[in-house]
Amino acid sequence: MRLLSLLCLFCLLAALLSGCGGHIISRDQEIQMGRQSADQFERENGGRGRDPALVALTQRLAARITPVAQPPDYPYDIRVLDNKVVNAVAFPGGRLYLYRGLIETFDRNPDQLAWVLSHEVSHISRRHATKIIERQLGYQAIISLLLNKGDAPQIAGAVANLMLLGYSRDEELEADRYGLIYTHAAGYDPTAAIGVLKKFQELQGREPSKFEIMFATHPGDNTRIDAVQGYLKAQGWSGAYYRPDGG
Repeated sequence: MRLLSLLCLFCLLAALLSGCGGHIISRDQEIQMGRQSADQFERENGGRGRDPALVALTQRLAARITPVAQPPDYPYDIRVLDNKVVNAVAFPGGRLYLYRGLIETFDRNPDQLAWVLSHEVSHISRRHATKIIERQLGYQAIISLLLNKGDAPQIAGAVANLMLLGYSRDEELEADRYGLIYTHAAGYDPTAAIGVLKKFQELQGREPSKFEIMFATHPGDNTRIDAVQGYLKAQGWSGAYYRPDGG
């Protein structure tokens, strides 16, 4: 175990000193870090949802979406969080939560939830969550968590908080686009993304003290809607929520 820990530390430092511009955190380390922080997050935010209908719906969505995500080799683990907040959150390495409040707000609509899930899966597959950690946490904190030092629980909490802070505009637009790709490849209606983003706009107009909005830092604004419509039009994808020909 000590040899493995030292090897892990050596690999991290070697990557840092190489100046190669790649990720400091490896795929296996992503998975380890994501699980540690997600387990703590789950305990502190309502626990795992056990409603059989919600769990079954989430698993059906995951069974179709995660195989088409690129790369497909993350051990995706999609869970319901027993929390009324309208939100979803993805952790590095494959853990992802759909809040009960989100599922109910979208009336358990499979196409709309498929795009939300695909969007979040995109943050994992495109390593956006890992980039946030590398940008914000600092290398000593990353090493402490990976080596399970005494301050690991505090750092795991910090990772969870970072996952709730939001992504850059470019990362959000990329996740929107890949979310459309995954939704379409999984056999759901990708135009449902328009319905989701318009719902966000509707929710934003209400009293914020009464609920929390999914993607608080990445709202359903017109820039995102225009970008989604542009991609749908370029691909020639029509559906119940948008038709490029205006029909």
